[in-house]
Amino acid sequence: MFNKTLSEKDLLFDLMSSEKKICNDYNNALMESSCPVLRNIFSECLSNNQKNEFSLYDAIDKRGWIKTKLVSDREVKDVYNKFSNLI
Repeated sequence: MFNKTLSEKDLLFDLMSSEKKICNDYNNALMESSCPVLRNIFSECLSNNQKNEFSLYDAIDKRGWIKTKLVSDREVKDVYNKFSNLI
């Protein structure tokens, strides 16, 4: 048997990956559900999981394990304009 333990980094990345998968599953269930009550439940679950995923991302970022790039307001507006035409 293995007695290998995950490092904190591995554990946080694994948890974040799991949260992303769960978010995808809730999103798919939400999109495919025709029952309004069930859609609300899936929507609430999705929102909670998105918050969990961001908390994990934030913990990883604070430890310096993810490289984030700060962008200017201009860059945000450029991306917004680029994709707003798709809506």
